[in-house]
Amino acid sequence: MVDLGAEVIKVELPPKGEHSRHMRIVPKDGKDGAIPTYFTMHNRGKKSICVDVKTPEGQTVIKDLIKKCDVLFENFTPGIMAHYGLTYDVVSQINPSIVMCSVSTYGQEGPYSRRIGNDLVALAAGGILHMMGEPDGYPAYPGSAIGDHIGALNAFGSICAALFHRERTGEGQHIDLALVDCAYNAHDWALAAYSITNGEVDPQRGGTQRTGAFPYGSFKSKDGYVAIGLITEDHWVALVKKMGHEELLTSPEFKTNRWRIQNADALKVVIEEWLQSLPSDEEAIRIMADELRLPAAPILSVGQFAQNPQLSARMIERIPKTGGGEHLLLKSPHKFSKTPPHLPGLAVRLGEHNEAILRELCGYSADRIQALREQGVLVEEKRG
Repeated sequence: MVDLGAEVIKVELPPKGEHSRHMRIVPKDGKDGAIPTYFTMHNRGKKSICVDVKTPEGQTVIKDLIKKCDVLFENFTPGIMAHYGLTYDVVSQINPSIVMCSVSTYGQEGPYSRRIGNDLVALAAGGILHMMGEPDGYPAYPGSAIGDHIGALNAFGSICAALFHRERTGEGQHIDLALVDCAYNAHDWALAAYSITNGEVDPQRGGTQRTGAFPYGSFKSKDGYVAIGLITEDHWVALVKKMGHEELLTSPEFKTNRWRIQNADALKVVIEEWLQSLPSDEEAIRIMADELRLPAAPILSVGQFAQNPQLSARMIERIPKTGGGEHLLLKSPHKFSKTPPHLPGLAVRLGEHNEAILRELCGYSADRIQALREQGVLVEEKRG
């Protein structure tokens, strides 16, 4: 939302602010190293105030901000905002037009609502992990916070929809968004299969291939792995002919997905032998994606994507580091023709905007701000 022009004020809690400011990574040499780029990635362009909301004075500061804001976003475990005296009932009395979005693991109500959670819990309870990995092995974690991002994108969309409703009616509202709900909502064919068979088919993970389709997954190639996701019978015929295996065309059922699934192990060997006979993965993708117009792509690592000039130009901003090197920051994936996103600067210091926001937005005097500092209600990281 910052990229799209919103002024976002991040409220952090003392004494150290959000935990990701202090996240560390252990590289191969075993030495701990801070990774400030992670915090920057998700907080660039946001303004920071650090307020002790456990105190009455801190709660007053937040309520004064609520009077001036369009949206209040929070992702505490349900019950925490009530503990701080900041339920939607209270918030909406202060500012009836405000949109409040609460993101939690299981939602604001129900027997699981007070359970704490995170991306992993959302993927587990939402059925996503169950669909990843080898059929006879452990469910596999995807290696990226997909559950968090699915939840964030749903929050973004619902907030924009609520603001559009307010634009027409003047009414604010409360959005109750659960990460588990968002994860489960990402299932497409799996729930349909379960429903249409009255529960007889409960989809299971398919390893390197999408359950219920072939070829639709990863294949060993000359240089690594490539992804092939054929959708139509014509796609399959084109690939078979290009591989030089016209003998497969003699089966009356060879075109059907059912036949391909029944013969998946043997067909996978045929496909991988062809891929590995080619000079390179680049040539394999050229043939499939460009010549045959098939859905196929190389399976890239994070670093390979960053080094690809075509892909990285759309999604990566490179900012020089002090002392050499670059910060690689994600650009917004939203490409507007008239209101293009802009990439703000690096993340700010903890509480950097305490004084500016409270003075300009809420009308606090310098003496009042200083008193809140002395009381420990306002905290800010010093420069240097």
